[in-house]
Amino acid sequence: MSTFLDLQNGWYNGFIQGMGLNANSFQIIQPAPPIASGTAANQTFWAYYNNIPPFSLTQQFQASGGNQFYSDYRALMSALVPSRNIDVQADIGADNFKKWQKYILNLATPPTMNQMPTLFRNWAMIYAPQVANIGSSDYAAILLDPIATAQNELTLIYTDMNGQPLGFNFTLNYDQMVNDLLNSPNRSFTFDSQTMNSNVSTSWTKGGNSGFFGLWGGSTTTSSISQQFASSRIRITATFENVLTYANTPGQWYNSGAMGLAFANKTGNPWSPQSSINWDNTFGTNGNMQRFAANLIIASGMNVTVISDATYSTLDQQTITSSGHSGFWPFYSSGSGSSSTNTATFNEQGQMTISMSSIKGVPIILGANVLPVSQFVGHSAAPAAAMFAASKSFKAEKPAMAEGYA
Repeated sequence: MSTFLDLQNGWYNGFIQGMGLNANSFQIIQPAPPIASGTAANQTFWAYYNNIPPFSLTQQFQASGGNQFYSDYRALMSALVPSRNIDVQADIGADNFKKWQKYILNLATPPTMNQMPTLFRNWAMIYAPQVANIGSSDYAAILLDPIATAQNELTLIYTDMNGQPLGFNFTLNYDQMVNDLLNSPNRSFTFDSQTMNSNVSTSWTKGGNSGFFGLWGGSTTTSSISQQFASSRIRITATFENVLTYANTPGQWYNSGAMGLAFANKTGNPWSPQSSINWDNTFGTNGNMQRFAANLIIASGMNVTVISDATYSTLDQQTITSSGHSGFWPFYSSGSGSSSTNTATFNEQGQMTISMSSIKGVPIILGANVLPVSQFVGHSAAPAAAMFAASKSFKAEKPAMAEGYA
């Protein structure tokens, strides 16, 4: 008799085979409600990249729960020490710095740190000419150190006038994703629990799989109805009009050089010995930044039929039907409005058919490809370490390159 874990593992293998995915990185995301367009669409979409995946083949997604990339990254940057102490606010004065920050925050497009020396000089020549040289000189020096650059990006561009962090963003937005999704190919496959392979020992978690629901969203896998469902023969027909594997990168709040440098050095520079945040509790076995969602598997125009050959009592039928608003296994794709449907019907023998659908052009997130931190930052670790070493040998006085800004 199959348990719900057996069924979930079998579904994982069937899903990656049917969708052409890889067990070396793929993670199922549940629930999978449609993401409708609107004012909150970008933040809802970006939240899937911002959420740090657990060590499991299935993720029970919560947009504001668990470890979050942006907040963990900000905490990490506070625990690192630049190679040189450059305090722009002290050098140009607190009042000037507030005016300068207000100017930056009001720009339609946040500037990059590479633009800062010239941008500050142009601004200061009008509003604070007496500090134009020292401020532009400071920013030129900051660019030589990835840690200083990253910290200034966070404090100047992604902190409001009250010192509170601004929201996170990622490079590609919801509208861009939907446009690409609508131009993506279709995908169809079938699944049968009688012939499924529930062995996931060769997957990226080596079999670790936990945190998923039972038959409907919010239910437990050990309830009598969920156990009856899992032990019955389950047949699935799944069709998606569009399927897209979509990569995204963090916005300007993220500095890959600084992240790579922190990962490349387990002790000593750039880690602050005074901070409670260190390499082990950030990147180590129990760290909060061990892995990342490199890309998402997104679909639209979903039509899924799930047939269970178990015989459900009248009372169980009523319980299942009344729970449909939370969505049903395997996607739990409940949603508001008319963008999706989830229904359970029963024949005269009490056998159940679940029907799920979503309209074309409204995305649903089915999963993610997960990268360990070593791969996520590996490309930046060596260059960042070299840059940091070079900056330490840089003269302590203001750089000569800034003299021409006077």
